[in-house]
Amino acid sequence: MSKKRFLLGSGERLTSTEKVKRNGGSKAPPYKGEMAAQRASNFLRDVSGSLHSVPKDACPGGRAVICLTLHPRFISKSDFPSELLARTRLSVVGGKSTYVEPELWGVEKHPDGAITDTLFVAGDRGYFQKLAEEVFNWDTKSPAFQQLQYLERLYAPSRFDRIKRQLQGDEEGVYEAVLHSGGVPEILDAFYKFARQRGGEPIENRVRFAEGVIFVPVETGGSGLEEIADFSFLRAIRKMPALRSYRPPILRSDSAPLPDLPPEGEAQGPGAVAIFDGGIPADSPLMPWVNYIEPPGISAPNIDGLAHGEQVTSAFLFGHVTPDTNMQSPYARVDHIRVVDDKTGESGSLELYDVLDRILAQLDGAEDPYQFINLSIGPDLPIDDDEITAWTAELDSRASHGRSLITCAAGNSGELDMVAQLNRIQPPSDGVNMLAVGACNSLDDEWARCSYSSIGPGRTPGVAKPDGVAFGGDFARPFGVVSSANGIGLSGTQGTSFAAPFTLRSAVGIYAASSEQLQPLSLRALMVHKAEAKSGLGSAEVGWGRFPDDPITAISCSESEVTVVYQGSLPIGEYLRAPLPMPPQLISGMVDISATLVIAPDVDPSFANAYTKAGLEVIFRPNSEKVKSAGAHAASASFFSTKNLYKESEYVLRSDGHKWEPCLKATRRKQGGTLVKPCFDIYYHHRNQGRAEREPSPIPYAFVVTISAPRVKDLYDQVLQAYSSVLVPIEPILDVPVSV
Repeated sequence: MSKKRFLLGSGERLTSTEKVKRNGGSKAPPYKGEMAAQRASNFLRDVSGSLHSVPKDACPGGRAVICLTLHPRFISKSDFPSELLARTRLSVVGGKSTYVEPELWGVEKHPDGAITDTLFVAGDRGYFQKLAEEVFNWDTKSPAFQQLQYLERLYAPSRFDRIKRQLQGDEEGVYEAVLHSGGVPEILDAFYKFARQRGGEPIENRVRFAEGVIFVPVETGGSGLEEIADFSFLRAIRKMPALRSYRPPILRSDSAPLPDLPPEGEAQGPGAVAIFDGGIPADSPLMPWVNYIEPPGISAPNIDGLAHGEQVTSAFLFGHVTPDTNMQSPYARVDHIRVVDDKTGESGSLELYDVLDRILAQLDGAEDPYQFINLSIGPDLPIDDDEITAWTAELDSRASHGRSLITCAAGNSGELDMVAQLNRIQPPSDGVNMLAVGACNSLDDEWARCSYSSIGPGRTPGVAKPDGVAFGGDFARPFGVVSSANGIGLSGTQGTSFAAPFTLRSAVGIYAASSEQLQPLSLRALMVHKAEAKSGLGSAEVGWGRFPDDPITAISCSESEVTVVYQGSLPIGEYLRAPLPMPPQLISGMVDISATLVIAPDVDPSFANAYTKAGLEVIFRPNSEKVKSAGAHAASASFFSTKNLYKESEYVLRSDGHKWEPCLKATRRKQGGTLVKPCFDIYYHHRNQGRAEREPSPIPYAFVVTISAPRVKDLYDQVLQAYSSVLVPIEPILDVPVSV
């Protein structure tokens, strides 16, 4: 039997901090002098005219929200127009991304158009006309005027800009209004009054607050919707989404016999695992491995919800089950928290809020925070590039800093209208701190995305969505689950609802096998790192690829490769230098270096354009001895790039978008002789509301690197011997079974 080799941990022991001089400098503005002033004046006059036609009570406190679009060459945090905003007495209350084709670029080579930032800014409604005259008198050397020269557009959004696409034809019902919460303290009361005078009825006891935005359910007969959308501090209004269907599609009505279950209640490893779903029948054979929790005040269970919850839990505990499966003890016991009841979906789907509240209450009230969480439920709504839902905002914030690994079903809307983008992933799988899981149709080498599996991209930042896919079943090969819906036995089903817990099962298996040496953030990075890409399947379909379903395979190395995990915190204001462990002699032949870097940043739901508050800049130095002068740093080579996220034909990215992505992955091929003490320099960027963060906090990171050299048959052993006092093999302590 060949020797088993496993990935090496403690890579962080190799790291150090380095001061690296950061380049900067001025940029030629696209619009200069009198031209800049005239453009701004014209915009301001148009804004004043537009606001003049808006009802007075639509502008609480006499203030209105308008849109300020920056030139795409000036969207870095250092370009944030703080002086311009102060000079014009405008306060920023939010932001979004916008595609523009500028009138001028200020440089010779440029694309036709690009993604840029649009800021929502609040100001005195009556001041804009006066400001249109004042700009001609500004000092052209002042910082405010310098920033005026990269103003691309200024406009007042219309009611139709605020009304989002409707998923149902009937306008009557419950809508969700999203308000800017900054600028005017009395904004909420002003909106209540404004909406009621136009035939709407805000449901005050259902209002939800997130950082910078307020979510307000509003009942309306539809006729007053457009008038309600005139409210200036209204960011968006959309049909209240329903909870996505939790009725599991049973593909085989006849149940197969249930294989012999393992000893009751026995689990192989530790770990706190939570599944939020529709419950489990009291007589389910899964109950010995389940701590069943019902939140206070929840109503009776929903029959379909119970069936869905049981099958989701089965997918985590035992994976894909067939009549021939040798049922092993699960990797961990489960807290199954029932968050769906028989009222869910009534009253215009307002109970969608109750479901989220139950999830948050359990997460916030747990004595021991959950390290592993699965969500196979959520709003039946395709993501919007401009807006963040309450589900995503709340769950993303709780998953920041890598304390938990949350697997989230991407949704089953993949066969809906592509032109209308109804087939895009559904919240909260768009969360940058979630592991969004789509579905593929096989565990074998030949696999493809299931047609029902929702597709990407996510918004930017967070464009690489779904993160990957896992077996979720289809009509040809259903996903086998334990079911008591038609008598206890095995049933065949399909859906991303089962691909997600199946993926979490693999991650928890790695955690259990490795004796908890890998943190949740590192497990997430490893799952992405080991995801198997497939030719012909783009990122929009399968993300980084198919996640590993066998924990042992995920932590194994061949004799000619070595995988190293680094985990820790990134320094502030310095680079973290992460050397690659190399054998004593130069490597012969070609070498493939694969690297995956993940952080779990704080988020800002009011700034969809600057949603992540932390970002990454990575410099690869293949030869640390190749320096131009004494004291200089070694030459760099390209490694991570925007092209690794999405092809431009699939998605147009902002110029600095890659910097703010929380998950980076790439592979580069190098000649072995050119790799001399290679290293990565990692810099942690931080921002708040699109501008520089004054008091940043350290942020955890997980970095996984694989070095593969087919011509060096003992590469692993050479590296292990050379770094025996530093790197530690993560050897499994459990006999983890291979999935069927």
